[in-house]
Formats: sequence, structure tokens, C-alpha cells
Amino acid sequence: MKKNLLGKVLFTLFLLSSLYSCKSRVESSAVGESFTWDNATVYFVYIDRFFNGTSSNDENYNRKNDYGNETKNVATFHGGDIVGITQKLEEGYFQKLGVNVIWITGVYEQIHGWVGGGDKNDFPHYAYHGYYPMDFTAMDKNFGTIEEFRAFVDLAHTQGMRVVMDAGINHPGYLTLLDAVQYKFGGVDLTEDEAVMHYDGLNLEGKDSLEHYQIYSYLNHFDFEDSQNWMNWWGDSWIRSSEEVDKDVLTESIFGLPDFRTDSRKAVGLPQLMKNKWASEGDEFKKWVNPSAQKYRTDLDIAQSEYVIHWLAAWVEEFGIDGFRCDVLENVDTFRWVELNKACNEALSNWREKNPNIAGANWSDNFWMTGDIWDAGIDFNEEYAKAGFASIVNFTFPKDGNLLSIGTTWQNYSDNLNTREDWNTLSFLNNTYKRDTQNSDMMNCGTSLLLSPGAVQIFYGDEVGRKAVESNASDPTHGFRSDFVWGTNPEMLKHWRKLGQFRNNHHSVGAGIQTSIGENTFLREYDKNGHRDRVIIKLTEDELSVVELRDIYEEGTQLRNAYSGEIAKVEDGKVAFKSVNQVLLIEEVR
Repeated sequence: MKKNLLGKVLFTLFLLSSLYSCKSRVESSAVGESFTWDNATVYFVYIDRFFNGTSSNDENYNRKNDYGNETKNVATFHGGDIVGITQKLEEGYFQKLGVNVIWITGVYEQIHGWVGGGDKNDFPHYAYHGYYPMDFTAMDKNFGTIEEFRAFVDLAHTQGMRVVMDAGINHPGYLTLLDAVQYKFGGVDLTEDEAVMHYDGLNLEGKDSLEHYQIYSYLNHFDFEDSQNWMNWWGDSWIRSSEEVDKDVLTESIFGLPDFRTDSRKAVGLPQLMKNKWASEGDEFKKWVNPSAQKYRTDLDIAQSEYVIHWLAAWVEEFGIDGFRCDVLENVDTFRWVELNKACNEALSNWREKNPNIAGANWSDNFWMTGDIWDAGIDFNEEYAKAGFASIVNFTFPKDGNLLSIGTTWQNYSDNLNTREDWNTLSFLNNTYKRDTQNSDMMNCGTSLLLSPGAVQIFYGDEVGRKAVESNASDPTHGFRSDFVWGTNPEMLKHWRKLGQFRNNHHSVGAGIQTSIGENTFLREYDKNGHRDRVIIKLTEDELSVVELRDIYEEGTQLRNAYSGEIAKVEDGKVAFKSVNQVLLIEEVR
């Protein structure tokens, strides 16, 4: 590794922020065949923060979980795992919420050690979030084994749910002391136990806080002068030097992360880090290695990004993963996204052909891709649509739960999204980057989100108003990703479940065309591919609300308020229902 790149990493680390922060296989089921991504209800799960299914995998790679206080522990691994998510599937948690897509953070083996947290290095920042991958071909032991992951995907498919994973081809994880000791790079003269100690910036009294050599004092253990010390890391053929980064958005080194050469078409061998790592693994490590990636754990004489694309598509080939949420689209050359989309569609087709009796194999939808462009809205993006993306994550969805104005937003989404066949959106209230809602608004926020046209994303715990942890850490982002506290806010959960079930039962909610038929009263209609559906949504503060139907339903037709279960007949072109929580969800009784 070049000295100037090491200097770049050293300098940018002081700016580090946490923005980046068993069942047997089952028979195929008809459940999930009636599905459209345009009406997807996506549940975004932070694996490590959701539910601890087994404590047997809580400590791995000599990581340290407990540093003695809440601030120090805000970004350590907390124990959540794939077994925990599977248990919640078995309990029917996601089905009761109307979820039809589960999006999980990356399961790939992460860097083993920590980097300095926040702008003060006042806590150790581990890769619990799955955004700092080291080995794309293996499961991180903290998340689970290959067979545990297979059980999770198969069960989700059996329940009619697609599975989406985080995926990125722009960078690996940071350098850490623990990885340097374990894989012998960087000239670090420490034991593993010493490498997991938190070398913080508390020796700064009376000094300028911008003296990053002192704030990130753990970096003093690296030898940045001798290039020979870096032969066992990623190497210059894989990551950009400091002269090449930050010239434009494509070459940006995001928060100092090593930036893969996604533009390069030059064939290279494996990085020495991977060669050494894989050579050191015994047979017992097969429990965590993706079998479909095994053939890509060798020198292939291809470009850097092509290795990563093979490694990612192998998860689709092995498990039938249905889609990827792709990280920082503009930081990767677009032709690489085209290649990833092609590889994953081929891998999904191969999985379906090889597993004809497994749930999900009879589904015909293409591999689905969405991704992030900071502050993007719902506008059609031709470049990424041609690259295979179905949508871009929508950062602009209203976060205030204002039911008096949300109808205007819904109409805009319907007019601009559901009249197209080649583009949609993925709207959210909260996500991995920021928390914009107030807990007191989460009932109405749930109404506005789950009844919105287009695909929507529930951030884990939104349905119970999960609170952020106030830890006094210099970076609050990790507090946004607090542990799910189970059993809280049952009334709020009940509200979200009613909305989610209604949405999941009716394509017209997310994928239909909206027509205003009265004050805060909206007809949604869907008629595609032989599937016809029609509902009426009304937002009202009136205890008893009369809906003018405009000949939409014939006289005597029985209608149901799906929220309360109340049934009434159409009389004189009208129907009346009692409203609960300011909403009527009107469907035909069949």
C-alpha cells in the first residue's frame, strides 16, 4: 500500500462518522405468487439489533462486546442474529404486520476490530451494521451459519416474503488493530487482547481537538512508513491511492473507507489479505463459507469489481435472494451496476431451476434492485433504470404524520409512479442514516406511510415507536440503531398491523391509481396482469363518517371497514362507518 494512501486514511479517520456505520427445506407454496414490487411493504432489519436468537454466537474473532458503560458499548456487537429473525418469522411477527419483503443488513464477514467512533474517538466503532465487509464469501459468525441463513430465507419464502440484502461494490472495511495483528499487516506490535482495548482520545486535555494523531491515538500503533508492512492488506491494485480519491463522486473515499477501483478493467489477482485469510481457515470454517462462492476464492484473472460481483451474486445463486439494496450508487461506475444486475438475474434463474420444489422457485419476478442517492426523491432516473434498478430510495417522504396534507403527497406519487411500468420508489420514515420522526407522531406517521402509493420501508421498531438511545457518544447515529425492546407499545403495533394487513391484501393501495372522490377521501384502483382490485381510503376526525361513493359500487353492495371490521351496505350511493384512529379502510365484502 502506498504511503500517501495511508496518510489519506490516517487523516480521514479523524472525521469518521457512523453514517456507515433450524428448519428443514420446505415445499414450494402458492403463497407470494400474487405480488408486485410496486406494492411492497419492506421491513428493514438491523440483524445485530433485532433479536438475539442464540447467545452461542455472541463472541467471535476475539472481538470485545463490553467496554464497561453505555457510551463505550453503543457501537459494539449486541447479539442479534439470523436465528433471532427466524424465530420472529416462526411467531408470525412479519406476517401480522403485513410485511412481504424483509431487507437485512449485510451478512458478510466484517472487519474484526474497531475504528475510532465519532469525531472524538470516545467509543470503539465495530461493524455490527454490516457496512464494513472484509470477506464477501463468508457469513460473519456473529450473524449465524450458512445453514441458519438458509433456514431463514426458506422460511421467509414459504410465508410469501421476498428477501433483500444490503450490497455494495464500492469499498471494503477499514483497517483495524485486531485485523492487523491477526493477518500480519501494518507493522502492529500488539497481542490480540491488546488490540481490542479502546485507545481513545482522553489524553487531549489542553490540546487542540483537531490534533487527530492524538484523538485517534490507536493509529500510532501502525507503521505507515514501511510499505512492506502493507503487502498483506488490500494493496494498490485493489484500492485507490490518495492522488486518485476525491476527484469526483465516482472516486470519493467515503469517510476515508478504502475505495475499490470500480472503473478498472485490468485483470488482477486476489488481494493478499484474502489469500492469507482463506489459507488459514480449517475445515471447521466451512459452516460459514457460502458454498456457491467457493469457486470464486481463487485467482480468476479478472478485474477487481468482477470478483466482488461474483461474490455477491453467489448469495443469490445459493439461497435465492430476491433483491439487493445497493450502497451509494454514484460512487460506483454505472456499468458495474449493469453487470451486477445481469449476474444476479442469471443467478436467481439458476437457483429457481435447481430448486424446483423449494418455496419461491415458482416466482417469476426479476431480481429487484434499489439504491441510495442522498436526498433523492421519486423522480424517474433514466440512467439507473437502464442499469437495472427498479427504484431509488426516497428521502423526501413527509416525516411529520400530518394527515391533513398527506393526500396531496399520495396523489403526486400515484400520478408519477403508478402510471409507469419501469419505475417506482421506496419511501421511508426512518432509516440507517437518520431518524426524522418524533415518537409522539408514529401513529399518524404509520397511516401516512403504509397507505402511500409506491413501495414503502418500515425501519425496524417504527411500528412500536422504538426510541433512540441517548448515550452521550459524539455520534448519535448509533443510538438511532438501538436494540429492539420487545413488548412495547401494543396499541401502536396493533394500528400498524391493521394498516399493513390492508396494504398487503390490496395491490391497489401501493400500486393503484388514486382518484380523489371527496375531502380526504381517495379511490385506489389496480388492474394489471389479470389482477383487479379497488379500495377507498378516508382520513377523518369525525366519529361517524359518511362516504359519497359516486356510483363506484352498486346499491346494496356490502362494504367493510377493514380497520374495525364493521360492515355496511351501500344506500343511496353512500356508506357510513365509524372511524377509528382517523382512518377508514373500505373494501368490498367477498
